[in-house]
Amino acid sequence: MLMSLLSMLGGGLMRMMPEVFAIANKSKDYSHELAMLEKQAELEKTRSAMRMEEVRFTSESEQALAVYDARKAALEGQMQKTGMKIVDAMNFLVRPLTTYYFLLIYGMAKLAMFVLAIYSGLSGWEAILRLYDEDDRSILAGILAFWFVGRVVEKRS
Repeated sequence: MLMSLLSMLGGGLMRMMPEVFAIANKSKDYSHELAMLEKQAELEKTRSAMRMEEVRFTSESEQALAVYDARKAALEGQMQKTGMKIVDAMNFLVRPLTTYYFLLIYGMAKLAMFVLAIYSGLSGWEAILRLYDEDDRSILAGILAFWFVGRVVEKRS
């Protein structure tokens, strides 16, 4: 009788072994499928971020090109001759005269500050060093960049 019970238990266990293995395999398959879905979701996040960056870059590029075209059109419109010599001369001279005017005013202001510094007892070199500050360096750098970059652009054209 004991053998019958053991045989019954052994047979039942043997019958259940494939089911246990199937459950273990399904659990492993589900874990693998879940990992693959997580990787796929991560890949989609990366792709969407790249697409958003591409759209942003394209948008900024198109905007910069539109601004460039608008400036080009404005400059071309300003240099159109009207046929009236006085109007054409004024149109041509507006920018240089404005530039010279502001340079003259700036120079006069710096000269006035220099004279005041000398009258307050500073030596000439010390007055110059105190007057030539960070803003003056920035202005000089901007002017030099404008003229030298302009030369490079003109050479390429």
